Amino acid sequence: MYTKEIVIDASCILEFLLNQESKDFVTQKVGSLNLIAPQCLPYEVGNAVSKLMKRKLITIFEGTAVYHEFVRIPFRFVEPDIPEALMIAGNTNSYAYDAYYISVAKRLGLPLFTLDENMKSNAQLQGVTCL
Repeated sequence: MYTKEIVIDASCILEFLLNQESKDFVTQKVGSLNLIAPQCLPYEVGNAVSKLMKRKLITIFEGTAVYHEFVRIPFRFVEPDIPEALMIAGNTNSYAYDAYYISVAKRLGLPLFTLDENMKSNAQLQGVTCL
């Protein structure tokens, strides 16, 4: 199955933005695909950046720069079906935020790209293809 779109989660985006060891892997997988994400992604990125600042792993200036880089990435944000996501979360014993990505991928019939092995397993249990 070839698709021009994927649902991408915060783990992949943060790996790219923070120039982590899997950045090249993320870049290769994404290529020129259109990126879809639930509307919570900007909040998750902001929270992850603030956590790094709180732990003094990055400065406020670096955190702000990371977020400014994030907003330059073209996404199509999709509102998740929260009742469906809560059912997924309950059935897989996962967090609602993870279930939002799974729900969006399932509803749109798109593959999910995540570096989170638990999310990947839970998505596959819901019939979602993962990269």
